Amino acid sequence: MELHILTFSPTGTSRKVAEGIARGIDCPVAHMTDITHKEAGQQVFGDSQPLLVSLPVYGGHVAPMALKRMEGIRGSNTPAIAVVVYGNRHYEQALEELAAFLSERGFRIVAAGTFVGEHSYSTEQTPIAVGRPDARDLEFAGLFGQEIAKKLKEGSGDEEVVVGTIEQPEQDAMTMQNFKQTVMTWMKSGLQMPASPLVDASLCSACGICADLCPSSAIDRNSPQETDASLCIKCCACVKGCPSQARTFPTPFARLLADNFNIRKENKFLV
Repeated sequence: MELHILTFSPTGTSRKVAEGIARGIDCPVAHMTDITHKEAGQQVFGDSQPLLVSLPVYGGHVAPMALKRMEGIRGSNTPAIAVVVYGNRHYEQALEELAAFLSERGFRIVAAGTFVGEHSYSTEQTPIAVGRPDARDLEFAGLFGQEIAKKLKEGSGDEEVVVGTIEQPEQDAMTMQNFKQTVMTWMKSGLQMPASPLVDASLCSACGICADLCPSSAIDRNSPQETDASLCIKCCACVKGCPSQARTFPTPFARLLADNFNIRKENKFLV
């Protein structure tokens, strides 16, 4: 049995979760395909080549760019592990979207997981799941991997899971209602949201690291103080990776999320 990993991970959280699960499965990793900066290409997986897919959640959906870059993959009754990583609010439809995407391409969903990673909008002023996945999360990922390995080795890997039955994250109903009402108020008022990160020219050294980190090529390495808002996916990899802290993404969502979703949510899995 050879494990393949497919991940889209601009800020590194989805990749860390995938690697933690893989350590628990403890079988040879034939290939790690990181589609953060490139397409997966035309890849066909056999029935003895389980595929672990770990993708981030943006606004309750699987990152659209990730799905687009996976369009060329195909399974042949291939066991797949579907994992989504969200920023401590909720993953909403994301897990079911990923499972449907894989099923339509010939994969069998034999396990699924929902993990928490530091939110893209998290900053020192607006902390949202800071440092996650942390040691506790990665230990849980390893346990998940062990359960997957047991299922595959015992020959019950043909049994698919129904991802809609996975345990939902705990959330105070009033908090969620207040969050949604605030967002609706913003939408009705026409509140303008930043379309891309801002750059403080006095701090920017034009090192180009932000351009290297950007998964959508929204930043020109020769003009790193500029961002093409039409290409930006607001992953904030450039913000988190800027060595001089010249980039910021001043969205009011950051404060709203930090205030309403500051209680640690736990990871869940289904095998």
